[in-house]
Amino acid sequence: MSKLYPWLVPTYHKISQTFSEGLGHHALLIKADQGLGAEGLFEALTKHIMCQTPDNAPCGHCHACHLMAAYSHPDFHVLASQEGKDIGVDQVRSINEVVSQHAQQNGNKLVYIQDAERLTEAAANALLKTLEEPRPNTYFLLQTEPSSSLLATIYSRCQVWNVPLPTEAEALNWLSSQFQAETSELLTALAMNLGRPLLALETLQQGLIEQRKNFLRQFWLFYRRRSPLEILPFFEKERTIQQVDWILAFLSDAIKYKLEIQSGWQTLDLKTGVTQFADEQTALGLLTANKIMQKVRSDLLTINGVNTELMLLDGLTKLITDVFKD
Repeated sequence: MSKLYPWLVPTYHKISQTFSEGLGHHALLIKADQGLGAEGLFEALTKHIMCQTPDNAPCGHCHACHLMAAYSHPDFHVLASQEGKDIGVDQVRSINEVVSQHAQQNGNKLVYIQDAERLTEAAANALLKTLEEPRPNTYFLLQTEPSSSLLATIYSRCQVWNVPLPTEAEALNWLSSQFQAETSELLTALAMNLGRPLLALETLQQGLIEQRKNFLRQFWLFYRRRSPLEILPFFEKERTIQQVDWILAFLSDAIKYKLEIQSGWQTLDLKTGVTQFADEQTALGLLTANKIMQKVRSDLLTINGVNTELMLLDGLTKLITDVFKD
């Protein structure tokens, strides 16, 4: 069972209240970043919508609640990617057929669509017709990340909810209850993960603050000596994308410093090194460096059959030739 974390409670109450008042929208699109535990929000909402006697929360006692607890409610359906593939039109047609029928438990019917941005165009169009002509007591919950794109016509048929990040105080209070560390270390973990508490907790548990510091120390030597051999051996196969993200965070903060942006830094604990690095670069050079490493990241995620080390070497070499010229 997923937890409903403290920062999700306000959004849950706002949405559930509309259903308690009989004003629940038939299609909710909820956008939430990774690392917020939004699956707990969806679980709580699905149980509330399916409960036969909900008040501010599912009653937990009715037959529908027992079925939901056992993950066996015949009128609750999950539509999701299978084996890493996009959500296809046949999956949507099957769901459309099911929800067009009478509810087996004589209550609500609910479809939870995970990663709705994975809908193919044909699947989205097939879903659109159902959203345009909603049947009584039939609801859709669509989940996606804020940066993900969705067919505009689907978007327009939904009531959109953006799950906000917790305040720094909220995140820090929760994180300190989960992991014993100095406040400065907790704040560093939160900054590294853009204020997302669950990812910050993983960072602390895995000792990634020190690992990132050591890795970026090698990046500094690479920069000073203009030699990819200073950093290339330190990339780890299972952590390559994360390590590229550490470089990108360093570059992004250097750009922020250059543009006098004080908020949103991910490497505040390394500010001295970031500012020294930025002072030795032009704003255009930093933007070029960021673009180079973004391409490396994209290539690592999308290109198969090419040696990872070669893609990293290509990007690092371009940093030397196109940015670190002097």
